Amino acid sequence: MDEYIIGIDLGTRYAETAVDIPGRGVSIIPNRWGGNRTPSMVAFTKDGLVAGEDAAHVMLTEPDMVWWDMKRRLGSDWTACVAGHSYDPEDMLLPLLSLLREDAEAFLKTFISSCILASPAHFSFPERGALARTARKAGFERVRIVNEPTAAALSAGTSGRFLVMDFGAGTLDMSLVEGDGGVFQVLDSEGRRDIGGLDIDRLLAEWLCRNAGVPLSRPNDPRASLMMREAENVKIALSGVKRVTWRVPAGLASDGRSVDIERAEFESLIYHLMEEILNMVRKMWRKYEPDRLLTVGGSSRIPLLRQMLAERVREPDSGGSSSPEYAVVIGSALYAHQGKERLLIDVLSKSLGIMNSDGEVVPLLRKGAPLPAQARQAFTASGSGSIEVIVVQGEQKVRSAGRVLQTLTIDSVSDGETVEVDFKVDGGGLLHVEVKRRANTSRRTISLNFDETDEMQCDLASEIRIREDRIAKLSMGYPDNFQTRLLDITKDARSLKNDDSSLQWQALTVLDKMIAELERVTAG
Repeated sequence: MDEYIIGIDLGTRYAETAVDIPGRGVSIIPNRWGGNRTPSMVAFTKDGLVAGEDAAHVMLTEPDMVWWDMKRRLGSDWTACVAGHSYDPEDMLLPLLSLLREDAEAFLKTFISSCILASPAHFSFPERGALARTARKAGFERVRIVNEPTAAALSAGTSGRFLVMDFGAGTLDMSLVEGDGGVFQVLDSEGRRDIGGLDIDRLLAEWLCRNAGVPLSRPNDPRASLMMREAENVKIALSGVKRVTWRVPAGLASDGRSVDIERAEFESLIYHLMEEILNMVRKMWRKYEPDRLLTVGGSSRIPLLRQMLAERVREPDSGGSSSPEYAVVIGSALYAHQGKERLLIDVLSKSLGIMNSDGEVVPLLRKGAPLPAQARQAFTASGSGSIEVIVVQGEQKVRSAGRVLQTLTIDSVSDGETVEVDFKVDGGGLLHVEVKRRANTSRRTISLNFDETDEMQCDLASEIRIREDRIAKLSMGYPDNFQTRLLDITKDARSLKNDDSSLQWQALTVLDKMIAELERVTAG
């Protein structure tokens, strides 16, 4: 029998796994607690990091020891400092992915070493690389990535041209897909990481606290996680009824107070977010004029959103599925048989280029290019020394260090020597770079999805974490106005970066690092 390949939807709030068994169809894989959805939570305990339901139990007693939005932090410099240890987003996701693999092995009664990971369509190369790298650390030897809305399109299995809107807890993603005879071609993808169900929950949580007289003034208040869960439950209830009475749990107030909220009040609270989503959908709809609008993800159930889409775009449907929450994981499992029963052609979601000395980008592969894609750039040395190749994403002039994927330094280049750099983006949007020197037969391979471990990068990461630990500890002893003063400095630095067009690339890089460091301190 062929090896099982599981599909994984690593949602911001819940993770799901599924498997497509030839002749039997797709099955949702239950977890060890008997549920079809695993909380995307990781908690720190005296025994180390735990994930899933075990982490959810920790939430009840030590909410400040629980993290559950790690996917949105992938590829960033975020770290959690606890009990003398520092954990980055990959560290946090590792126990969750390991748990999902173990549960799949228990269900299928065999070892699992291959998976299809669903990724937000807007994820850049570093974020996709971090996702794939963490999966390998969790025991998956072979990892492929598919865009979340594209996976949802596969689960619908429909023909014609259709727009898929995936509105989950952490992100909003859209893909324009054309299907015919089992062949699916992605024409365009868009996404935003700053709009998701979590943002709606946050607005609702603040409203509930204000109207119930529950003070949550500090941004790191350990009760905030509990309040977010309460807000999620109220939001879900308001999708089915017109009015909800929220009773404040004992962890937030001890006098049994309650507050009523009408669906109309909730809708006025989130109306501006719904308008932003609607504008994104209408823009792509007008550009391609598709036949259908498919909506997936738990947040797509919000009645106001569906009403606005129906009135101004097209009546949405869920692709024949009664559970839009499972559309992505089902499509991920189906993608495992890519090229056998179906063929999916995805596109590059971020442009790829090389930055010149003025910060301008020389494009190599543009957004929308069919995957897999490949480009080659040759450089001729003028004089002896080294050549620096700065690989960036996007097409406009570079004004943020966050757009730089990696700087390749090619040493000991002879005068007149030609160096070729090959860029390959695989079907899941993972970038691989290979440097070839014509003066000799040696090759230097650099893989930006981090298939190979770079010891120097690991040492640098350790050094950064040590520095962050020191900053976090030092900041605890400062007076009350310390954070206010730092926020003012951060604001001034951002203004300088955004308003001064004369700044060169080196100065912008320094400012980016300074702003990031200030934000880490103030967030602590």
